[in-house]
Amino acid sequence: MATELDHLLDRAERNVLLPAESDRLRVLVGHLVAAQCTDRRNTCEQHHLPPVAGCPYPRCRAAAATGRAATV
Repeated sequence: MATELDHLLDRAERNVLLPAESDRLRVLVGHLVAAQCTDRRNTCEQHHLPPVAGCPYPRCRAAAATGRAATV
């Protein structure tokens, strides 16, 4: 089953995105980088050493919840 993201990527590859579709694609892809942080702490730290709001990795979530710096 094709998703909205698949549809927009297909249109982008064919260089036929409308301006509104381009904006929507930007929104959909914007949180993919943060989601990559979930596989390993090392990956999270390569993306951002200080905690980042919205990062799903436990290190960043814990720091955001407590308002304290992330620990090693």
